[in-house]
Amino acid sequence: SNHVANGHLGCSKAAHPADPGLPALFCRRSSLPVMLRRLSSARSSKSITGVVDPHVHYWGPETHAWLKEVVPGGAAHDTPYGRFAPVAKPYTPKMHSDNLSAFAPLEKSVYIQANMHATTGAPVAETAYMQGLADVTGHPHGIIAWAPLDKPEEAGPVLDQHMKFKNFRGVRFMLDFHPTRSELNQTDRGDYMSDKKFLKGTGLVEERGLIFELQVCQVQLSEAAEFVAKFPKMQCVLNHAGFPLKGEFDAWKAGIVKLAANPNVACKIGGLGAYDGGFDADTAKPFILACIDAFGVDRCMFSSNLPVDIVDWPQGSPKDRWATYLSAMQDAGYDKASIAKCFHDNAIKIYRLD
Repeated sequence: SNHVANGHLGCSKAAHPADPGLPALFCRRSSLPVMLRRLSSARSSKSITGVVDPHVHYWGPETHAWLKEVVPGGAAHDTPYGRFAPVAKPYTPKMHSDNLSAFAPLEKSVYIQANMHATTGAPVAETAYMQGLADVTGHPHGIIAWAPLDKPEEAGPVLDQHMKFKNFRGVRFMLDFHPTRSELNQTDRGDYMSDKKFLKGTGLVEERGLIFELQVCQVQLSEAAEFVAKFPKMQCVLNHAGFPLKGEFDAWKAGIVKLAANPNVACKIGGLGAYDGGFDADTAKPFILACIDAFGVDRCMFSSNLPVDIVDWPQGSPKDRWATYLSAMQDAGYDKASIAKCFHDNAIKIYRLD
């Protein structure tokens, strides 16, 4: 966990166990600037009165039938999807609220498509179900569904069906494809972003004023920058910070900077190190800050990616991961208003949740 959570500021835990923040005042090893900065951090963490999570999957085996295949004995258990076996069970708004409230109260959430259409054959069923969930529980406040953008003649009517539901905001068509690491692939081929039919289908998203969730591998970030530039009026949101890979910070950052040059792209930070066993707090922080540096505080959002990140970013609890986001911004000197944007305000603005 990070230093804010530890609270001991470099001193022995035994020094004053009742008040772990106190020993810093008496600890010779603590320099005054460090002490003051960290006391300030502890104070300002209380200023996060609520979070908006722009990336959660409310699911269960009855609605998302592919979850039945990833458990031991299932057809997909021996594939990369087998790693989801521990979370192949219902994940509800109440469970999500409980997970995040350890950090700060969950005010609003955005559901991101999770291949429910593969179960039903009807993409709109995912939106209809999530709208029903929202009507009963209050969550999700925004819905991102799926549409066959590679088949534009089908995509138009599907988008129009989705739009009949008030919480629908846009679509995700996963594009992540790695030429040599097949375990990173969430789609069947790597040329969609230059495919004429797919470009036509994406144009239908732009025409309707909908959001396009951009999910690509790190190696695709430069191509993604050219792709989104073709749709300047379409709000795009990069998922999982472009899935950075361990030990490839410079290559990842170069792609992020190119993508961020497009003003119509925002960035969701989460799922860090998903294909490398997850990043610990110290590894994660440079990636967090590079995203904020490239996109700016008006285009970044912190996200949970739950329940997936229970498996893909297993370091600590959900609270620990959100505390890592917070301490990264505090240590870099961002003010309360900037921090509030990344935890709350930007998601409301970008997903039109107000």
